[in-house]
Amino acid sequence: MVRVWRGEARTLRLILYIPLLILSAVYRFCLFVRDWSYRKGLLRIEEARIPVISVGNITLGGTGKTPVVDVIAQRLKEKGFNPGIITRGYMRKRRGVFHVDVAKDTAEDVGDEAMMLSRRSKVPVIVGAGRAQAINKGIEMFNIDAAILDDGFQLKNIRKDMDILVVNGRQGAAAKNLFPLGPYREPEERVGEADVILVNKGEPDGRMQFHAGPTPTFRVAYKPAHLYNMQNDQFAHYNFIAGKRVLAFCGLGDNQSFFDLLKDLGAEVVHAISFPDHHVYTERDLSQCASFGDVHCMVTTEKDAVKLVRMKLPENLFYLSIDVVIEDEEKLLELITGRILSCRKASLRAGETAAAQGL
Repeated sequence: MVRVWRGEARTLRLILYIPLLILSAVYRFCLFVRDWSYRKGLLRIEEARIPVISVGNITLGGTGKTPVVDVIAQRLKEKGFNPGIITRGYMRKRRGVFHVDVAKDTAEDVGDEAMMLSRRSKVPVIVGAGRAQAINKGIEMFNIDAAILDDGFQLKNIRKDMDILVVNGRQGAAAKNLFPLGPYREPEERVGEADVILVNKGEPDGRMQFHAGPTPTFRVAYKPAHLYNMQNDQFAHYNFIAGKRVLAFCGLGDNQSFFDLLKDLGAEVVHAISFPDHHVYTERDLSQCASFGDVHCMVTTEKDAVKLVRMKLPENLFYLSIDVVIEDEEKLLELITGRILSCRKASLRAGETAAAQGL
């Protein structure tokens, strides 16, 4: 479908255009009914007891929002806050509302992104389909004072104090359509509802800039941090793969970006194996990747690696850890912390008013 959205598979797009257009119109109508129901009070919007900061995207996969969640959580912790990350735990097997325990849980149980966030951020990660219930769990268990919603832009059933939208600046014009005709989960005009926009992989086109208007916008880049050998529990500089024959594999929303990054680092990617986003790996998958004898090493992503930890791993398997670099990061953090503090003040005033009226 990605090739259809990008306009690359032209013949297939022509064949599927009419049915996809009809389904896209139905999807748009469903979104309209949803929004209308919330505006009219037919559907309930829950209130959290602490400030809620949402990080999300407007398209399906591949915008890099999860690493942004990680860096915001870490920076808030460094500034003295006690944040918690709230996520639905996509494709998890474990039901209910719970916190991620990296010592006991597996990525299969809690979801790959939830496990990666817990390992990297060192802040509480609470998983639950009901975000309000998950936030309450975080308050009860860890006394969190700010909730960071992973993938929260589409959520309407909880009040958010700040919406941070991560967009792909390279999104082609042919892909500016609602699902399933295109990758958009919401109409593009909703970009203007965000409080902050983070742009990666290029520059937004004129139409997106028009919808964004005066919304504060920051550029985001992703840089390699280090390689990690999973079998030998050893770190290595990312330059280790320069000039080496590499087998790369991953299951992301945008696999090609990972393969291109390895090439930019000087690796000779002789085999690039793509799996679907959130792929559940098996021993057979890993064995097939390891069967190629014409490479020096195998490299995958940190998100994929959390799903391999209990398997028999080849000695030449590494994952590449990525760091997020946000242009004018301190200014962005000022916006976020300012919103959190103003929400706290408003909550205190409301409590004092309620107490006075009770008297």
